[in-house]
Amino acid sequence: MRLAARSTRARGLAGAVLRRAAGHHGCDDLLADCADTISEFRKLLDRHLQSRPVDYLATFLDALAAKEEYHWSAVLGDFADDFYHLACPHCAVEVTIAIGDHGRYSAIRDWHLGDVDRRCLRPASSEELPDIGRWMHETAVRDGHETLADGIAHLFGKAECPHCASVFNIADEYTSANCPVLR
Repeated sequence: MRLAARSTRARGLAGAVLRRAAGHHGCDDLLADCADTISEFRKLLDRHLQSRPVDYLATFLDALAAKEEYHWSAVLGDFADDFYHLACPHCAVEVTIAIGDHGRYSAIRDWHLGDVDRRCLRPASSEELPDIGRWMHETAVRDGHETLADGIAHLFGKAECPHCASVFNIADEYTSANCPVLR
């Protein structure tokens, strides 16, 4: 903590340790007695985010890890050109979710044709966001990162399956398909 307060490299290293803390690597007990230090680190990261640093996304991901949101810390991108692949919860067809410069849509990905039968995503309003989604969105808005905030609203919003037309929550389906079960 003492180094992280003054050093970008130390802050980055501490964040990398936290981002990789969840798992079956036999070292989980290393963080067992660090709750106060992690809480202090979370506050340090929040102050750093408010300074609008050049390493904003990396710091944002570290802050997610400090909040024990390891899944989102590992998969969240900058929404310049992000794609999330998941199975429709109703018909099991593979759906591509695009959130970025090329659009915000669900589609069926075809090897030769690209993304076909696109359907616009329905972003979540700030009131509809779950706790972590709300924190992510409010932090990005507070810090002037509109692209990140917009991407988060879409990621926690709804998509329509191009195959069966069912509507589902993107973040819920992506989490259930990709979040490891930790013991």
